[in-house]
Order: sequence, then C-alpha cells, then structure tokens
Amino acid sequence: MTMAYLNPVIPGRKLAAITAILSMPFAYLTQFFFVMASDGDVAIFHDGHQMLNLASDNASMFYAAMWTDILGYYLIFLPVIIYAWKILREVNESLTDISFLCGLIYCLLGSFGAVNMAGAFDSLYGGYATASASEQAQAVAAWQATIAGNWRGYWLLEAVLAAVWLGGLGRLLAIAGLRGLGLGAMFLSVIWLAQFTLWHLGLDEASDAALTLVVLLSPLWSVWLGISLLRLQPIRITASSNQENIA
Repeated sequence: MTMAYLNPVIPGRKLAAITAILSMPFAYLTQFFFVMASDGDVAIFHDGHQMLNLASDNASMFYAAMWTDILGYYLIFLPVIIYAWKILREVNESLTDISFLCGLIYCLLGSFGAVNMAGAFDSLYGGYATASASEQAQAVAAWQATIAGNWRGYWLLEAVLAAVWLGGLGRLLAIAGLRGLGLGAMFLSVIWLAQFTLWHLGLDEASDAALTLVVLLSPLWSVWLGISLLRLQPIRITASSNQENIA
C-alpha cells in the first residue's frame, strides 16, 4: 500500500477555480453569437458566399464569437491545467503527465484555430464588397478552405486530445475521492471520442450532434469543477500498487 496526499494549499487553487467558473458565461456567449450571426442556421459558416455577404452586425458577431470561443473553451483552462497537474501528480505521475500534456495541446491548438478563423474572416470579409468578381470567387474559396482546415483539421484533432485529457483527469479525480466530478469528466471524454469516431464513419450529422452536446455540457461541468476546487480540502489517498498501475 502507498499513500498519496492531495494538497489543495498549493498556490493557484482560487485562480483555477475562478477561471473554470468564468468559462461558462464565455462559452454560452460564444454559442449565442454563433446563433445570432447565422440567424439560427450555423451551416452557413461553411458557405463562403453566404459568409462573405453577411450583414455587418452578423459579421461582427461571428468575429466576436471566435474570441469568446478562446475564453470559453480554451486558454481560460490553462490555470486549471497547471494547478491540477501540480496536485494530481501525487495520485499518479504518469497518467497526470500524459493526460495534462494533451490538455495543454488542446488549449493551444483550439486557440490557434479560433484565432486563424477570426483573422481570415476579418481580412476576407473586409475586402469582399469592393473586390472584382474573380477576386470574390477567390475569397469564397479561401474562406471555405480555411473553415474546412480548422473544422476538420485542428478542431477534429482536438476531440482526441480532449478525450485523453478528460478521461485521464476523470480517472485521477475518481481516485482522489471526487468520484462524481471524475465520472462527469469521463462522460465528456466519451462524447468527444464519439464525435471523432462518428465523423470518420461518415456520419457527419451524428458527429455534429455529439459536438453540440459536448459544447453545451462542458461549461456546466467546468462550473462544477470550479466550485469543487473552492471547497477542496486536503485528502490523503491510499492505493495499492495494482490500483496505481491501472490508473
């Protein structure tokens, strides 16, 4: 038998908790902006002609959504990742390192994709109205290539990264005695994997439905995580060597 000590006194707990809680309003604001920008039909985001002919207010909302996306789903989790990595390494060092490395890459890759989309859209939209017909056709093609590369490139890979991160985190939280929170993380992990798998099976609509589900549930889990961190008390964990190898 070995003993591990979950020590919440390590600096960074309140910052991690607050950022986890604050992610929810930014996340739902992103979804609100998406719906308003598209007038309820987000499929138009993949249509270059419709996107570059959006009304200026709709275009501004889409641009804003890319930045709130970063705050709602990506960079805002860096304090959580750093703090949780420090306290959970006592539970299982290897699992913590692997899962939280994936979490870090998820945050950075998703942020890069959102910034790329914001920059490309702003540039293409700004010059579209005054461009010649051939230049407009090129702009439409450029936008569709940009969103395809992000949607089915960066943001599809992030499904795997998020699944590994949340699956590992869920296992670690369960070992640490935060079973409900851990099961919630593992449930989100399963949805991310489903989203990735369904797309590769050619079931695009089912994949998009899984993505919608996970982006709506993740902010709720994040608030739960933040509140749990604020209430966290020192925990001494007893685990056998077999349990550690499985973890």
